[in-house]
Amino acid sequence: MEKKELGGMTRRLARGLTMLGVGASLVLGSVVATTPAAVAATEVDPDTVAPAVLEVEHVDGQKLTGAELAAFLAEDNARLAAEPDTVVVNDTATAAPAASTRDKIVTIARKEIGTKEKPNGSNCQKYSKQCVAWCALFSTWVWRKAGVDIPQYAFTGDVYKWGQRHKKAYGKSKLRSLAKGDVLLFGTGPSSPSTSKHIGIVEKFDLKNGKVTLIEGNASNQVKRVTRALSTKTFYGGVRP
Repeated sequence: MEKKELGGMTRRLARGLTMLGVGASLVLGSVVATTPAAVAATEVDPDTVAPAVLEVEHVDGQKLTGAELAAFLAEDNARLAAEPDTVVVNDTATAAPAASTRDKIVTIARKEIGTKEKPNGSNCQKYSKQCVAWCALFSTWVWRKAGVDIPQYAFTGDVYKWGQRHKKAYGKSKLRSLAKGDVLLFGTGPSSPSTSKHIGIVEKFDLKNGKVTLIEGNASNQVKRVTRALSTKTFYGGVRP
């Protein structure tokens, strides 16, 4: 590979791996990714925050770096390329679960961080006998373990539709009403797997800085903690347990 071409690839990779954090940088081999400018004291518009992924942990407290992080970001970019949905999602959740249920959800989900498919790449996992894409299987498994009366769904859009039927769903205009233990839905709407691409459980969030930390199943074949911009460009809505 020519030196000029290698340099171009290095610069593109560096841009893709930029993380949020004042004065911090990510080093990947000989590549140093610079950080965005300091966030102002006022509330941030998360739709203007780049990149969408701010931090990834593959084991509780252990940050993903290097080639593994690059692979995660490549997978995430492909996942977020959702087709437009013809359904207008504009629900307002009315039901609110007890704080104890939310705490149980987060406690159970945290214990699963680092759990992998066996064998790797097979989609076979402990949360279901189905060897299929399992982010929704994981989220609904956690909810059921915490006492939420929901079927175990394989398709993320079915989780949202369940929320609509039970008045627990909210659209992208209400993202800032999220709470611990909720799930957020990735894509443009719940109609099909091409529009509803992924799901994660809300562990914590920072509305001032436009950030949310999710515990996500089937994130590069395992359960990971991912901090993201709370952006309507990423999420089409959420569901309360």
